[in-house]
Amino acid sequence: MAIDRDRSRAVSEVVREHPVMSVVAVSPGIAVFVVLLLLDQTFLAILFAILAVGGGGYLLTRKR
Repeated sequence: MAIDRDRSRAVSEVVREHPVMSVVAVSPGIAVFVVLLLLDQTFLAILFAILAVGGGGYLLTRKR
């Protein structure tokens, strides 16, 4: 599966033009990761991070 160049370019343009909006969009995921680490649930935090990155990769590579 190759990354769709149009989507990748669109995502990078949005991040470049609106970095604060991008941070706000991913902040719930960051908060969940930090809370899991603070609760000493390292395995769940790592699993969550892997699933989040995998989901993002899927969204960039899927075909309609």
